[in-house]
Amino acid sequence: MSLYQKYRPKDFESLIWQEFVKISLQNALIQDKTVWAYLFYWSRGTGKTSVARILARWFNCTALTKEWNPCHKCDNCESFNSGEFIDIIEIDAASNTWVDNIRELIEKAQFQPNQAKYKIYIIDEVHMLSKWAFNALLKILEEPPSHVKFILATTEIHKIPDTIISRTQRYDFKKITESDISDRLRHISKSEDIIADEAALSLIARLSKWWLRDAISLFEQYSIGWHLKLEYLKHNLQLVWDEFLIEFSENILNKDKNKVIKNLEFLKWKWIDVKIFIEEMVFYLRNELITNFWKSEFNTYIEIFEALQDIYSKLRFVPDTFSSLEIWILKIISDKSNFSWNIIKKESPSSVIPAQAGIYKKDISPKLEKEEKSPKKDVKEAPLEQENKNSKPFNIAELIEKIKKEAGKWFVAMTLRASKFDIDEKKCIIRTSTKFNYDKLNTPELRHYLNAKIEELFGQNLSILIEYSEDWDLLWEALDVF
Repeated sequence: MSLYQKYRPKDFESLIWQEFVKISLQNALIQDKTVWAYLFYWSRGTGKTSVARILARWFNCTALTKEWNPCHKCDNCESFNSGEFIDIIEIDAASNTWVDNIRELIEKAQFQPNQAKYKIYIIDEVHMLSKWAFNALLKILEEPPSHVKFILATTEIHKIPDTIISRTQRYDFKKITESDISDRLRHISKSEDIIADEAALSLIARLSKWWLRDAISLFEQYSIGWHLKLEYLKHNLQLVWDEFLIEFSENILNKDKNKVIKNLEFLKWKWIDVKIFIEEMVFYLRNELITNFWKSEFNTYIEIFEALQDIYSKLRFVPDTFSSLEIWILKIISDKSNFSWNIIKKESPSSVIPAQAGIYKKDISPKLEKEEKSPKKDVKEAPLEQENKNSKPFNIAELIEKIKKEAGKWFVAMTLRASKFDIDEKKCIIRTSTKFNYDKLNTPELRHYLNAKIEELFGQNLSILIEYSEDWDLLWEALDVF
């Protein structure tokens, strides 16, 4: 038996992570305020199925303890432990998604239980059911037989119809913290007489991403010779140590090309898992961000952090993940790169300005500038000059931020971020990266909207021209935006 199965909670007493769920269910059971359908929701590995089994066992236990826990000794409990209890039916909705499967369930549910008080259906990953299967399930949830109870579990609550949710009692599980996972692993290591390095336990808790099942599986896999060592994890999981993360981030920070290339060659030689490496790097940078919150380094670290986040989000779309990591890192440290190390600028209306949405401060009225430098004369100004006098520098970032906040204009803002601007005193040329973006922007209504928005924000009445440019650099920037 695997350690996860051995240490899986079997009653409310051994359920130590979901306190609210535990207390709420126990209170309802003690006061006999149970319902016919429950819905458990949260991510995988948080104990939904375990709690469903505890609840199902509680309903059919014939000798509950003084603490209102299943006794584990009565015929029903022993039958359940041996896997022979036929009145608790577990169904995987992913492999029983069709309406015929639910109709068969409804037909069998009409019969009385064989040996227990209740016939209980545990439907895991219930969001996988088809639309027609949900409609069939809704019928029995509205008018269930008195001897039937349902426990539904899901990781994607948004895919479940509101009609189903409204006929169940919903319980939202919480994320299991790294501290809770570490404590559980210590308990298992002590019970199994396994010597575990404290650093290894912390690393497993972090790598498991708050999924206890994954943490126990890693713990069991790397407990070699009754000893869990940090070195086992580093070498076999293709991890790097903190000293390397510090060195690598500083080399990127300093744009030291030779050292960065050597770091990348080392990672390639080590056959590093790119996703795991970026996760480790992001975790390290997150700590640096907190440490350097009040220091000048904060802005730098946050840009590296965001760049790595972008790389991570695109990895599933590329055939060679390591080559992509190399190119992206080299692009960041390149002198020709638009990557800015001063992400928060005083003149910027927003906290983060994309490289392709920089601040343009082109002179709108050269004539006025000359007049300002020369001694002022009592001369009547032309209407156009008076209008420009009330204008302010054109700021692409501010324009995009304002448009993004307006209802229905999010795509317009993102398209502008993926475009280049050429501005003079009379016109604003917007060059798009794709034909699709060109068709979206190049309409009379949208050009009029942009003209009005620019005049509102900057006091400049510019003609809006939309052009399509087959520019590969621009296309690369567009991919970064989207």
